Amino acid sequence: MSTLRKKYKKFIIVFCKLLFLGCFISCEKTITPTFQDYTGQKDIIFDTEGNKYKTIGIGTQIWMAENLRATRLKDYTAILKLNDSLEWATTSYPGYCWYNNDTQFKVPYGALYNWYAVNTGKLCPTGYHIPSEDEWKALVNRLGGIDVTGGKLKVIGTYYWNSPNSGATNSSNFNAVPGGDVFYGHFYCLGKWSHWWSITQIDNINVTSLDLLYSSSGVLIGPGGRTNSCGLSVRCIKD
Repeated sequence: MSTLRKKYKKFIIVFCKLLFLGCFISCEKTITPTFQDYTGQKDIIFDTEGNKYKTIGIGTQIWMAENLRATRLKDYTAILKLNDSLEWATTSYPGYCWYNNDTQFKVPYGALYNWYAVNTGKLCPTGYHIPSEDEWKALVNRLGGIDVTGGKLKVIGTYYWNSPNSGATNSSNFNAVPGGDVFYGHFYCLGKWSHWWSITQIDNINVTSLDLLYSSSGVLIGPGGRTNSCGLSVRCIKD
C-alpha cells in the first residue's frame, strides 16, 4: 500500500508539472499582439473652448479630421496671440495666429502655432497628442507611400486648393486643406500647401513636419518646422 501511495504521489507531481508547462506554453502562444483597424470609424471630439472636431480612423490610428483652432491649452491656459514679425521672432511662449491675422481663416484652416505651443504637450484636446515623425510615416505607409498619400489626404476640387490640386481624392476622409504657414510674421502659400508640425525635434532649430502641395499627389516629410520663427498647422492623433 505504501508503494502504491508513493507511485500515486509521484504521478500527481509529474502530472502537475506537465499541466503547468502546457499552460505556460499556451499562454506564450496567445501573447501575440493584435492591432485594431479603425479605418472609416468617425467620431466627434471637443477642445477646452468647445470647438468641435470630426475624427477619422485610418488603419490603427485615429486622427482629427480638421485642423486645430484652439486658443487655450488643455489646462485652460491662454495661448498668446502673435500679431507681427517682432513677436514671432522674439516670443518664447506658446503662441498662435490666424492666417493674415484674420479670423475669417479660422474655419476650416485652423490656427498657426509656434513650436512653444506645440512643445507644451498640452495643445491637443484631452486624449490626443501632436504626432511624432514615426506616426506621420505610419499614416503615409498605410495609404500607399509618399508618392500617392497626398492625394488621399487632400479635399477634392479647387475651392480650397489651387489648381490643379493633383491627385486629390480625399479617400481617407482626412480632409486636408492648405492652411499655408507664417515665417517671422510673414504669411505664405494659403491654397498651395498644408504644413503640419510633428513633435519630433531634429536639433535645436529644426523639427520634422509633413507637407502637402497643390501641384503633387505626394507628401514631404522632413525638417520643415523651425523652433524659433515659424507657425504651422496642427493635426492631433489619438493617444
